[in-house]
Amino acid sequence: MAAQLLDLAVMLRADADPTERELVARLAGRLGYLAVHVPLPEGSNLDPVEIERLMEAASPAMLVVDDGSDNVGIVRRNDSALVRRARERLDELEDARPLIVAVPISIGRTFNEAVARADRDPRFVGDAHPRESGIFGTFEQAQEQVLELARAGAEVLLVTVPHELDVADVLAQVKALVVGATPALFDR
Repeated sequence: MAAQLLDLAVMLRADADPTERELVARLAGRLGYLAVHVPLPEGSNLDPVEIERLMEAASPAMLVVDDGSDNVGIVRRNDSALVRRARERLDELEDARPLIVAVPISIGRTFNEAVARADRDPRFVGDAHPRESGIFGTFEQAQEQVLELARAGAEVLLVTVPHELDVADVLAQVKALVVGATPALFDR
C-alpha cells in the first residue's frame, strides 16, 4: 500500500440532493478516503433511508453524521500554529483521537482555476473562502500547505470541496495531495 501523509475525509453539501450526495460518497470511498461527513444542521433530522444509502455508497469509508459541535481535536482553519496548539492540547489530555483539520479547499491546475472553482461556490464567502481559511491555489501550493499542516501535527484532513460538475477530478486532486510524492517530501 502506498504511503499516505494524512487521512482524508470529505464533507457533503447540506443543500445537495440525495443523488449528488450519494455520488460524492461513492467516489470518496473508491478513492480511499477515510470518512464521509454528512452535515446535520441544528434542529434537523436525517432520513434513515438516505443514511443507509450513503453508508453503502461510501463503503469502505466511514459515514459520520456531523453536527459541528465537536471542537476538541478539530481545527477549522489552515493555520499551522493553531494545529500545533491543538496537537499539544490533545497530547496533554492523553486524548488518542486524531487531530482533524476541517477546511474548505479549492485547487486547480492553475491559480485562476482554483479562483474560479472557489468563486462559483456560494458557500465560499468571507472567512469560509478557501483563500482565507482553507487550502487554496495550484496543486503545488496546496501540497505545501498540506505538508505544513502534517508537520504541525494534523492527522486527518476533512475538506469541503467546491461544487463542481467534475467532482471526481476534484476529489482525485485532493487525494493526490496526500499520496504519491507528497509523503516523500515530508520532513519534521
